[in-house]
Amino acid sequence: MLLASLLLLILTFAAQAEDVRLSVRADRQNVSIGDWITLHIEVSGPKDLAVTWPSFHETLKDFELVKQGEPNNVTNDQNSTSNIDVVITKFDEGKYTIPALTIQYKTSKTSGTLKSNPISIGVAGVKVDTSKDIKDIKPPLSLGISWREVLPYILGAIAAILLIWGINYIRKKRKKGEKIYQPQIPLRPPHEIALEGLRKVEAEKLWQQGRVKEYHSRVSDIIRTYIEQTLSINAMEMTTDLILSATQISALNQKLKTELQELLERADLVKFAKFQPLANEHEASMKNAVSFVESTMSGEAIAG
Repeated sequence: MLLASLLLLILTFAAQAEDVRLSVRADRQNVSIGDWITLHIEVSGPKDLAVTWPSFHETLKDFELVKQGEPNNVTNDQNSTSNIDVVITKFDEGKYTIPALTIQYKTSKTSGTLKSNPISIGVAGVKVDTSKDIKDIKPPLSLGISWREVLPYILGAIAAILLIWGINYIRKKRKKGEKIYQPQIPLRPPHEIALEGLRKVEAEKLWQQGRVKEYHSRVSDIIRTYIEQTLSINAMEMTTDLILSATQISALNQKLKTELQELLERADLVKFAKFQPLANEHEASMKNAVSFVESTMSGEAIAG
């Protein structure tokens, strides 16, 4: 009775075991030097079968690997098949062996390793008929070009075209004296943005930390941007002298023009001549900047 129960248990376990099989075949086993040999490798098993393919460069190192296809998986309600084609060749005549391939697999119930049988390959030399004239060598065989190989060249060509177009566009704009970039009209009033920026620079205490050039550059840029947005002067691309000689600036009262001149010229000296202002001059630049914005934001600071 005990023996019958044990036998029944073994049979039941065997019935539940999963059947995973490996097939490796070569399309031909006798070739001439340089001929291609296609290895068709197939693993079949239950529908949840997962296969890990080996590195064929290492496994088939005694042969030249011509190309390796993409793995192909076919699954139905009960079974799954995974296969791949590998093309190899050999340039020396003789007898060779495709070694046993080791394939790892995994299912929901088990995992393991499959091993194929070695395959013998005979490579024959090219027979030369010395009674005939020597002929030209056959041209190289074409492997074909995939989109993956061509795409980088296409993208590079598009990038080059766009770059050339961009350079020509900028040259034409500069030649006509037009702005390359048209600043968008801010949603907030320019004076709010300028005063907020000046307060932020002051709070960071830049010149107190020795960051003198950064301090004066930022104050100057804030005022230039403010002038550009409120007085329609291309101040960010103009020198200090050109800004001060602009009609819109000349229309301001003398006090504002003097304060603006001191602010911009001091910033130029710091940026280009490595000038080191005194503490009161740092503070004066900030004071003049705030005064200029507050006095011009209403549009009433006209001379006279």
